[in-house]
Amino acid sequence: MEYLILSWQDVYNLTLQLSERIVDSGFKPDVIVGIARGGWIPARILSDVLYVSPMWNVRIEYYSALGVSGKEPKITQPLSVPLEDSRVLLVDEVADTGDSLTHAIQHVKGHDVAELKTAVLHLKSRCCVKPDYFMQLVDAWTVYPWEMRESIIDLVKVFKSEDPDSGMNKIRDRLVFEVGFEPTVTDYFIKRL
Repeated sequence: MEYLILSWQDVYNLTLQLSERIVDSGFKPDVIVGIARGGWIPARILSDVLYVSPMWNVRIEYYSALGVSGKEPKITQPLSVPLEDSRVLLVDEVADTGDSLTHAIQHVKGHDVAELKTAVLHLKSRCCVKPDYFMQLVDAWTVYPWEMRESIIDLVKVFKSEDPDSGMNKIRDRLVFEVGFEPTVTDYFIKRL
């Protein structure tokens, strides 16, 4: 599996570029809805740079481990605010299979919105739905800075299952040199396993 490890600065820069695409399109949202958990941070940044204060979330759970999806996405925290006649920007960090985004689109449309546009930082080629706005087309497993711990823990399990006799030093080196995690971040989380 290929990995794309992003820093906070990477995410901020991509989100600023995404905001420019939204502005250039002429779409002016009244409300931003972030898909929890991964879409919260790009949604919050877009809320700030697009001058859109009303921001809500819908939580959809799908992945159970690194690269392992469940049977189907489930909305575990539905929208609880009226959105009738609003222009809504629905934001997530990545559109992977598109299943979560499709569920979120259907959920938001069920609130009688006037207009709905979708935005993600990364789009995978296998995605079943194309967002209105995206920054990069990628096929690597994308690791965002807010999910470093869970990604490292999942990869430690994968590496141990591949080579049960390997020690933590060998696993640490794989995380740093093969996957691309920063050494200090890797060391921090490995010490806490």
